[in-house]
Amino acid sequence: MATIINQVSFQNFFNYYGPFEDNTYEFSEGVNIVVADNGGGKSKFFNGFLWIFYDEILDSDSKTRKNIKSQAVKVCSDKAKNEAAVNDLIECNVAFEFSDKRYRYRICKGFKIKKSRSDSSLTDSSDWQVFFKGLEVSKRDLQLLEFHEVYEEDEHKRILNKLIQPNLREYSLFQGEEVDKLIDFNQADSLNRAVKTLTDINKYDELEKITKYVADRAEKDLNERLSSNNAASENYKKKLEEKDSKKNSLESEIEKLQSYEHSYSENKAEVDKLESLNENAEARKEFDDKIKDQNSKLKILKDDYDRLVEKLNERFYDGNFGWIAMGCEKEVTSFKEKLNRYREERTIKKAVKLNGDNNNQINLLPPDSPDSVTLQTMVEREHCYVCNREAHKDSEPWKYIVSLLNRKELGNNRPIQIFKNDLNDFFGDIQLGAQSYVGRIAGIQDSILKTREKEQELLERITRVKDKIKNLKDERSYLIIGDEDDMTDARQIMAQYRGAISRMQKSEDDIIKAKNRINSLNESIRKDENELGRMRPQNSPKEYEVHLDISADIRDAARMTRIRVFDNMILKLEKEANQHFQNLIKYNEIAGGILKFQKNPRGIIDFNYIDEEGNEVTGASEGFQRMKVLAVLMAVISVNPNGYLYPLLADAPLSAFGQGFIKGFFEETEKVFPQSIILIKDLYDRDSENKLNKLGNELIKNDSVSTVYLNQIPKNLKQVDVYTENKKIK
Repeated sequence: MATIINQVSFQNFFNYYGPFEDNTYEFSEGVNIVVADNGGGKSKFFNGFLWIFYDEILDSDSKTRKNIKSQAVKVCSDKAKNEAAVNDLIECNVAFEFSDKRYRYRICKGFKIKKSRSDSSLTDSSDWQVFFKGLEVSKRDLQLLEFHEVYEEDEHKRILNKLIQPNLREYSLFQGEEVDKLIDFNQADSLNRAVKTLTDINKYDELEKITKYVADRAEKDLNERLSSNNAASENYKKKLEEKDSKKNSLESEIEKLQSYEHSYSENKAEVDKLESLNENAEARKEFDDKIKDQNSKLKILKDDYDRLVEKLNERFYDGNFGWIAMGCEKEVTSFKEKLNRYREERTIKKAVKLNGDNNNQINLLPPDSPDSVTLQTMVEREHCYVCNREAHKDSEPWKYIVSLLNRKELGNNRPIQIFKNDLNDFFGDIQLGAQSYVGRIAGIQDSILKTREKEQELLERITRVKDKIKNLKDERSYLIIGDEDDMTDARQIMAQYRGAISRMQKSEDDIIKAKNRINSLNESIRKDENELGRMRPQNSPKEYEVHLDISADIRDAARMTRIRVFDNMILKLEKEANQHFQNLIKYNEIAGGILKFQKNPRGIIDFNYIDEEGNEVTGASEGFQRMKVLAVLMAVISVNPNGYLYPLLADAPLSAFGQGFIKGFFEETEKVFPQSIILIKDLYDRDSENKLNKLGNELIKNDSVSTVYLNQIPKNLKQVDVYTENKKIK
């Protein structure tokens, strides 16, 4: 008969404030459900089992398990601590009652804490004294009413193990994502470990070892008797030596096989570790190449920007830009006006100087004077166009016009110093030197604007490239697993992966070869045994021969039985797993694949998830992934003729499931586990009258669901006053 949890009770344990009577849950066979919203006590409920079995609780802050002794003050109800007076003792306890076919057992763990001062912190352990109690165990016959305490510690352990065996607890107690760890398909031995733990296949291994030992011993006894018999022929002894030599070789091959299998396991573990790295190594390399290309572009842009900034000062004095002349438009006009006035005054002064009393000829005419052609016309026509009067030949006006006409020729040979300090050339040089700047003044603002725009463009391009690099690095970071980024070269990862694959394949080849040699040696030894049977002396002890023949037959039968049972179990395992899987996902709109089990050359089970064409299915959703694990776990339990004899306790195992998966899970769980207690949020609906959603109300009507409890926190409570109420609604 399976073990069934009948009752779970809490006293001042986390949110479960108050005595046992206020925090008791009655359970029975089949599916039992505790529905609670976030903070409603699901994980705290599960912590009660962790405390009972492991003296640990799961710290919700750090998401790690911690010893109860270091967490006692945090475990005790805040409401109870807040209400306590100085020196008050608060009891914190967890109690389970469970039964088998004869007894009902009660297990309780607890401690007391005492408040040291009136302003004690609710979380500081230094403000409280803690007194732990020993494990309390009692039992009663199912036909009786009273419990009797059990005092022996060994008996305590035996009764606790009766609730759930230590090696089975990982398959009976799990929270949320721990479902994925029940059977890790990426670990070579995870499925095989589950099979050996949850089925009776180990007894066939033990039977094979025992029968082999008996057969070897019987053979040794017979050979010792025959060796001392002079009637044994030399051929017999020689054949016996050959057989012994083959047995030694067989033992050596078995040792090699074990070494190869160990090497295979190590290399398979390395392959599993590197597989995900290798899968994204090419993608990472592609990202690295893109990042490298963008970094090159970034360097070019930064160099362009730096050159632009460095040459900004030069543009003030570079004639191609002339920025220093910005705003000098009026100055140019003013300079031109002043220069013109200067030159006019200079010309007049020079004319006066040259035409003065000390000069016989006029070498320089004032501005707007008639040119040589006009003067020649005036002489010929004897008329002055300047004053519009007659200038008859040989008259004084006519002679003056002639002198003006002849002034240049006469003055060329007579250089005269006009000014002591003549600045005309100096101002001319200024005008000439400023000409390139003056020509740029109108476009300086536009030039500066374009330069600024180019600077902004470069900065924007630099920003875009930096953003692209950041995005590439962010996308690349999603490909990083664990500490893999320490190996930044994707080629190194792929090389390591290929190396591990190669070593694993070599180990597998070595295993196959070793097994072939072992089979060959076993066959050769079997033939030697038959031949030795024919060569035995007539007077050999018959009872020893009969013993050997019988034990050898039993040994061979045990070996073949073990192989047959294992092969049949794989076939049944595949059938059961697919049946469970289809039942689990039947309410989901997307069809699932096929679960495939095969015995590999190493003699262990390989698992694959394929489609109808035999192709591997990848990229399944988290819900499908967990359903695969649960289906295989249920299948392993189902192939055991004794079934599963312990309850299942799961905290939020369906958090990644849709409503279809949840419905399928509850329907299928009842077929495999004699009892399940599921702590779940996904059936809660705060707006519903009974706080259950549509699926929750459907499950209440389902005959496979035995019990449903609803956990709730009263509204508008301060944190120090929070407590959990439970209501049995089925």
